[in-house]
Amino acid sequence: MRNLKKWLFSILAVICLCTFGGVVTKLAYDFNTDLNQQKWYKDTAPKITYDENDDNTDNGILDLILENADCVGWVRIENTKIDYPIMQTKDNPQYYLRRNFQKEYSYIGTPFVDAACDMKNGPNLIVYGHNMRDGTMFAEVLKYRQKDFGVNNPIVKLITPTGCRRYVVIAVARVQNDDAWYSYTDTVDETIFGELKTHIESKSLYTINGTMEYGDSFLTLSTCEYSKTNGRLIVIAKRSEGSC
Repeated sequence: MRNLKKWLFSILAVICLCTFGGVVTKLAYDFNTDLNQQKWYKDTAPKITYDENDDNTDNGILDLILENADCVGWVRIENTKIDYPIMQTKDNPQYYLRRNFQKEYSYIGTPFVDAACDMKNGPNLIVYGHNMRDGTMFAEVLKYRQKDFGVNNPIVKLITPTGCRRYVVIAVARVQNDDAWYSYTDTVDETIFGELKTHIESKSLYTINGTMEYGDSFLTLSTCEYSKTNGRLIVIAKRSEGSC
């Protein structure tokens, strides 16, 4: 009986060690994959350029689309780490929640556009990104909780195959993951827009750079914000005709 117990204990110990080793190996692999992905972002960002005098000049996005047809653009905010490709998969909305640009598993994922949004003509492009503890991905969106940061860093650039769109931050709000603003992905009538505007103003930490007007085009950056259950921080920027 004692020998049987020793044998069972040995088998159990081996199983535990193998399981632990497998978990550690998987975590190490995922960590290395995410590190390599961050390096890829940093190496790729300088290749994404634009000519302010010629929106039809190749800006590097077409090369990314050749690598991965799910890429629809690149989002950039000066003075932050936000300098990433953005993806969209209409048939699988959260495909890039845990995948990198190369479609490999990635804990940090890749920023992606709401599947319901029309990149060309949509009134509100909603881009989701993870709030990572190491400050990467959309973690620095949280800096916009401070009005001074929003005032000093109001420009969000969206570089697409046809040029660079310039957006100016107009409102920052704490919401939840089912907030009405997330439903604003298509054209609505003026009455509904007015309701959405009033709703966002009531939720906003602050508003700057004018007001929302019916017919404006918006870019919304969304990330997790843990001051409430299922909390999100959204930064709403309005498209501007100024130089990118």
